[in-house]
Amino acid sequence: MRQLATIKRITSVSDIPNKDRIGLATIDGWTVIVQKAEFKPDDLCVFCEIDSLLPDAEWCSFLKDHHIRTMKMAGCISQGICFTLDILPEGDYYEGDDVTEILGITKWERPDASDVKEGSLQSKTPNKKYPKWLMRYGWFRQLVYKFGDHRGSKAFPDFLSKTDETRIQNAPFYLDMDIQWVLTEKLDGQSGSFAVKKTHKLFGPRYEYIVCSRNVRLYSKDDSGYWKVSDKYHIEDVLTSIAREYDLEWVAIQGECVGPKIQGNKYKLKEPDLYVFNFITCDHGRWPSADGKRIVEEHGLKWVPIAGLGSLPGTVERMLTLAHGPSQIGDTIREGLVCRSLDGKHSFKAVDPEFLLKYHE
Repeated sequence: MRQLATIKRITSVSDIPNKDRIGLATIDGWTVIVQKAEFKPDDLCVFCEIDSLLPDAEWCSFLKDHHIRTMKMAGCISQGICFTLDILPEGDYYEGDDVTEILGITKWERPDASDVKEGSLQSKTPNKKYPKWLMRYGWFRQLVYKFGDHRGSKAFPDFLSKTDETRIQNAPFYLDMDIQWVLTEKLDGQSGSFAVKKTHKLFGPRYEYIVCSRNVRLYSKDDSGYWKVSDKYHIEDVLTSIAREYDLEWVAIQGECVGPKIQGNKYKLKEPDLYVFNFITCDHGRWPSADGKRIVEEHGLKWVPIAGLGSLPGTVERMLTLAHGPSQIGDTIREGLVCRSLDGKHSFKAVDPEFLLKYHE
């Protein structure tokens, strides 16, 4: 679970021109407007990141909107909100403690009609046991998923990690690493995972096809963007071909689904599309971007747009400035950048604050 509320130390509080009561605090790589009377350098505070959804509680009742988002005030960009430690229940707390659940804070999710939410019927698998020989047949599994007992839910496949990169504000140490990076455009859509996994059957090995949204597996084919791009690029056939060619137990791709009815279709696309950002196999894990890009493009899929290659700027502020730029797939500014080391072992995202302001996020 993402740490939305953490006890952090304020590094500095800078003056804001013509403002006596408020200042701009620096916390890790974040900048946050605070009341000077309440917060000073080296103070500990409860820092709530953007995308936090605060509860209906007395300690935050003064807020009109409990969704913490990027804002601009007095010419300064502020991302997050600070509270004093006295909002916490009595107890011992230390720098770095995650207090998200203690305070009842949850992650704000953008509403989107085409997304498949965890707990929906589509994401369920039967709780009732059926004869194994019947479950071998796809037609029978579809009947079970459609008409069976759906009280139990199937988790995201255990051999894959969910897609959620760390923000550079929470990991500024990446900027001190003397290595080369691949910079790709961060697309504003819905993350999807597609995989085939070998299953051993009576008449030889078969490959089970798996389609997932960001959080859950989608068992039944529908008209969502995930299944539309699956058909468009024949992903089941592509992955099965790769798995058989290299005798893999499983192979997967992860990418961003964009298009109509997805996050407002900021790119003005006429049909759903998929841009792959991860190519993953059972023997190598996540492949370096250059190798993953080559393989998926050889099979007719698209890789996320490459925005640059090389070293990174040395500060969070400059990294966020670099994240600003035009999108390569539509007439709008890009959401930001995803940076990955050449060996594929390290990665983070830098989301452009101007994008968040433009789209009120």
